[in-house]
Amino acid sequence: MRFLPIIILSASLLEGLHAVAQTTTPNTVPSSVPTAKKRKAKDIIKDAIENGPVGVSGGPKLSAGASASGGVSSSALGSKEGSLATPNLNISSPEDAKKFATETLPDLGLKISKNFKKIKKELKSLKKEFNGRDYEGLKVEKQVLRQGSGSRLTYSEFYTLREYKQPDLYSRRLYWFDHKANRIVEGIGRDKERNDLMHGPYKKYLGDLLVEEGWYYMGTKHGRWEVYDKNYNLLNKEYYEKGFARDASITYYDESQKKIKEVLPRNYDKVTGEYFLFNESGTLAEQGMMDDSVKVGQWVEYYPTGNRRKKEVQYGKDCFDTAFESYTIREYDERGKMIFESPKVKKN
Repeated sequence: MRFLPIIILSASLLEGLHAVAQTTTPNTVPSSVPTAKKRKAKDIIKDAIENGPVGVSGGPKLSAGASASGGVSSSALGSKEGSLATPNLNISSPEDAKKFATETLPDLGLKISKNFKKIKKELKSLKKEFNGRDYEGLKVEKQVLRQGSGSRLTYSEFYTLREYKQPDLYSRRLYWFDHKANRIVEGIGRDKERNDLMHGPYKKYLGDLLVEEGWYYMGTKHGRWEVYDKNYNLLNKEYYEKGFARDASITYYDESQKKIKEVLPRNYDKVTGEYFLFNESGTLAEQGMMDDSVKVGQWVEYYPTGNRRKKEVQYGKDCFDTAFESYTIREYDERGKMIFESPKVKKN
């Protein structure tokens, strides 16, 4: 990939040459030669990376009179006087590439410069690979966790923040690595002396088989998460955006969209996933799971402070459990004292 910038520049030069070929008079270019097509910068990048420019070993085979981008090749234009002269396209070394880059027609300079700026912009938008030292601008440390033994041995490889940073106010599910207990735990607040926020890639193995992988961002699940069986068949795939479902519908209290009001989960065009309702102060008001627009499982309402439960309500196990009648499990006062408990609650 060390020749990538030169290859991309070469691709942009080819585009300029093709454009000139398109504007050449009929007396110069035979009518049988195909005309060049205007191409976008991202298409040039794709061709340059996957196929390489014309003349580079391993590139696509071209039909007579056609170039890699659908334009006119130098052989098709001929070498008669008055025809379009093109530089040598056999690039096998940095010196050849530099020579090719400088052999341009004077009237193409401005056009090529503009195209190259577009290409540079596309390159900047490409996602950088994880380097093992930092993620999203935050320094990380690698952690390894082994649990079980023999055929039940699980091996997890992940990263944590090197220095603690306050998570977002609306992050309701935070994951930490507890160094003393030697395990990954979930919780809003943890002892920062013995717990570090998860941050970066995560992979879990059963023996030598990958069974789960994903990313964390400041303690929250982020990006694509996948779970596999022992035959590496995909069992589940979910997408997150800093703790919330990636496709969730989020409404706000303010026009600047900084104060979240409601997070309505969406998965494959269905209202499915974890639902959140916040007070304007940012504290949690209500939380629960939804299955195809139906409340399921246990839902919790909170007092305005956000850290004390007000009511717990039980719903069916899934959207098809229509025979189930929801009921209030428990109610609490503002001091946290339970003032009601349903007789349906089983006593141990």
